[in-house]
Amino acid sequence: MVSKETSIKVSEESKEGQFNLDGILSELGSFGKYQLLLLLLLAFRDSFLAMCNFNYVFAAAEVNFRCVVPECESLESGFNASWRSFALPNEPGTCRRLTPLDAVSNSSVDDQFTYTCAPDNFTWNRTMNCDKLIYEDYNSIVAEFDLGCEPWKRTMIGTVHNLGLVFSFIISGLISDKYGRKVIIVGTPLVVGVAGLIKSFSVNYWMLLVFEFLETALGYGNASMVLSLETVSQNQRVMFSCIADLLACIGSAFFGLIAWKVPYWRHLMRAIYAPLLVVVFYIFLIDEGVRWLLAHNKNHEAVRVLNKVAKINNIQLSKKAQQMLMNIAGESKSQQAGENPPSERPHLLSVLRSKKIVVRVLLIAACFICCTFVYNGTIINSASVSGNKYLNLSALMLVQVPTRIVAALTLTRFGRKAPICVAYTLCCLFFISSAFIPQSIWWLSVLFYLFGKMCSSYGVFSMYVVAMEVFPTTSRNSLTNIANTVGRLGSVLAPQTPLLEKYMTGLPSVVFGLVALGPAMLALLLPETSQADLPDDVTSAENLDKPHEEQGVDNTTQDELPRIAVSVTREK
Repeated sequence: MVSKETSIKVSEESKEGQFNLDGILSELGSFGKYQLLLLLLLAFRDSFLAMCNFNYVFAAAEVNFRCVVPECESLESGFNASWRSFALPNEPGTCRRLTPLDAVSNSSVDDQFTYTCAPDNFTWNRTMNCDKLIYEDYNSIVAEFDLGCEPWKRTMIGTVHNLGLVFSFIISGLISDKYGRKVIIVGTPLVVGVAGLIKSFSVNYWMLLVFEFLETALGYGNASMVLSLETVSQNQRVMFSCIADLLACIGSAFFGLIAWKVPYWRHLMRAIYAPLLVVVFYIFLIDEGVRWLLAHNKNHEAVRVLNKVAKINNIQLSKKAQQMLMNIAGESKSQQAGENPPSERPHLLSVLRSKKIVVRVLLIAACFICCTFVYNGTIINSASVSGNKYLNLSALMLVQVPTRIVAALTLTRFGRKAPICVAYTLCCLFFISSAFIPQSIWWLSVLFYLFGKMCSSYGVFSMYVVAMEVFPTTSRNSLTNIANTVGRLGSVLAPQTPLLEKYMTGLPSVVFGLVALGPAMLALLLPETSQADLPDDVTSAENLDKPHEEQGVDNTTQDELPRIAVSVTREK
């Protein structure tokens, strides 16, 4: 019989008395029961939020329509009536119909003329406006609110949706940094769910537009990714975030299938918005981020969370880790007693007094403009791909899954800047190549386009990771969302790219390729963060681009991580 005794100790190389959060997080593990539950909870939340964010793709989908022809409706009133060939123009989606003879000139028609629905009773060279429309189906907002002849109202829904997101990212970032990640993680889905359900009962177009704005302006945000980055140790944070995002991508891919089975827009909205109300129970299931708690001098609560993780994961912390927790808990009690008042937290404006921080915000904002332009533009231009529109959307969501797996492997091993540069350089080559491939081998063009889309998806996720790693904990979400808000200029311009096809076939892909060179070059100006701890204050954030030995810490990041010593004894 063989028995093994395994002892795991935190490295004694840490400075005496220095609190080593990264070492404690490593001891607690990155994929224990606690972290796996957190991954599933975040995936459920983010999956349905993604579905709601794309709801207008199907809810406000364009629908084929035709004019009502009173002279012929009594004969056959279906959308594909047989008399369409001689009573309506050949142009699809037009709001005009052929003028009947009796409306051209009453004097030219015999008083005894009896009007019938026949080809000879319509003029081929004159048209008139429609009084009423008939739609191919009534599953869309366009049909129900009769927007066929007012296409600007249909596109306005998407515009208002994106305009609301601008406010959402700013508001959620400020709230998240001041009141905690948990407030946004629990609060925004509830707002989105309630607003979406009310929106599904809209009695007219304008009511729907108001709640479309309120939904996006008060909901969404990226607190989930911030929490996932802050939950685990430095060497596992990219892997953990990739898995969280990968699960959300898989979950959101079900949107196409749900919309396929529930096509009517009111029922579809209720099917995807109602599950978000379950997030109210996250109040009891999710804890506040430990890094945020420590950065805001809530040491006692941070110790409680860390002990909870250890209990759920069935892990016995080392004596040194327990001593660290006792020390910071004691500091918290001293602060509450007034013996050692907590230092005042820096305001967002005071953080922006740092020139380095401002430059990084501008650099990341410029990267986001290029990234969102390419990412959203490729999705918009791929909408013309033939096939089932519901399955096409699900496929586009699933394309992100392999990119997250690659990101988890490469961002940890090769750092941040090099993979981003390589990804967007390949993105440039794939898109430009797809534009000049002969039509005789169209499948190769589509394949290159798909590879370019995958590189773009990889690059967007990687930029988000870098953006959250270069800013201090006290203003991480705010600064990331400010850069993201400016970067949404790219998503505003992206819908105009299909117009470029009028000048040259494949020109949109060429433009995507050229714009992709932007983040490939700008990423070189950002600090390398793969081997650095998440900065908790402005000073540590400013020192990210300095050699590690100059930052006033241990010589290497690896020395700050717990080293595991395993002793094994065997008995027969």
